Amino acid sequence: MITVAHLDEQEGLRGGEQQAAWLVRGLAELGVANTVVGRPGEAFVTMHADRDDIRRFPLPMLGELDVYSAWRLARFTRRHNVDIVHAHASHAHGIAAVARCFGMRSRIVVSRRVNFPPKGHFLNRWKYNTPDRILCVSEKVQETLAEYGLHPPQTCVVHSAVDMERVLMPVVSRSSLNVQDEAPLLVSAGALVGHKDHANLLDAAVIVRRTFPALRVCIAGEGPLRGALEAKRDALDLGECVTFLGNRKDAPGIIRAADVYVSSSWSEGLGTSILEALAAGVPVVAAEAGGAREMVIPDETGYLTPTRNPEALAQAIIASLSDRDKAREMAAAGCRLAQDKFSVERMVAQTHAVYKNLTGS
Repeated sequence: MITVAHLDEQEGLRGGEQQAAWLVRGLAELGVANTVVGRPGEAFVTMHADRDDIRRFPLPMLGELDVYSAWRLARFTRRHNVDIVHAHASHAHGIAAVARCFGMRSRIVVSRRVNFPPKGHFLNRWKYNTPDRILCVSEKVQETLAEYGLHPPQTCVVHSAVDMERVLMPVVSRSSLNVQDEAPLLVSAGALVGHKDHANLLDAAVIVRRTFPALRVCIAGEGPLRGALEAKRDALDLGECVTFLGNRKDAPGIIRAADVYVSSSWSEGLGTSILEALAAGVPVVAAEAGGAREMVIPDETGYLTPTRNPEALAQAIIASLSDRDKAREMAAAGCRLAQDKFSVERMVAQTHAVYKNLTGS
């Protein structure tokens, strides 16, 4: 039996933590002995409360150089003969690396979910050279790490997954969104932060509305840029057109209500909101950030545009709204791709194969 300790210092179950939760559940069903290590009381360390086959080990995890947490982790892994320490977030990665200095013998696996090059200073070089495997959520992330100097077999691609049960939650009614049934509806979901580039989407909406005056745009997500984005919306006279919905647990149901799902990001690891839209069979228009091209195959599963280009984004949206038959055909192809290539089962199996390779199982 392979024993794995999963580390994550984040609060709540954000995208990466949700992926880890699916992984832990799937690995348990394969007979892996899992321990979840996170901050006391946080969702990561209390996940799957109904399962008694998951060990829980709370740690302070106060930054990536938390020596105390690293020391306790090293002791824990030796005492329980942990084969793999899998870090699911950046600071967890640092703590796992420091634990090696305290005699931790476990192999280290790190999930890399972002697509920007690590900083080049000495400590970071040491940190990124320490893991035995870095699981990249997209080929684009692996390419970025190769430019940094990290290559296979240390790096490999294990795509993020989409949970079909969650994706196919009931459709949110348009009336609850204050959208008329006949209005062309665009939906975007993601935190209101810079790299998601919702400003790009607002600029594109101005152009699209010239062709489709009844256009409506609903944006699910919250973040520090909400005030600035609302001010930009109003300055562009999009007040009746664009609605910011805040955080919504039913975001997949909102996506299913859309005529087109739009991703306007200039930086992503993979882009799991795109994946959810594809899996739901919704037409997709996406800026080519991160692993978008691995999901949105131009003119096959959706429309792909350059980043930070509202004119190109708008024209792709107009094309999707103008030729609904072609948009539906591409959406059906995208749904098949999501089910075949990005299932939870495949993500679990590929990760399990990495563990077996490292442990010689």
